[in-house]
Amino acid sequence: MSVERNTGVRRTVRQFALALVACLAVAGGAVAAVGGQGDAPVQQLVVADDNWPIQTPAPGN
Repeated sequence: MSVERNTGVRRTVRQFALALVACLAVAGGAVAAVGGQGDAPVQQLVVADDNWPIQTPAPGN
């Protein structure tokens, strides 16, 4: 292999390695951003049920 070909191969490998590191950094940031939302409390909405309105007993009964 000639020196020029070795330089070209090294440059190509270096560029692929840099692209891989950049993609992993972006993917890691996305996982960290989405992963924090899993700990958020879930708010549940209650829709009307059949026990409305509730009659409270009078005092002394």
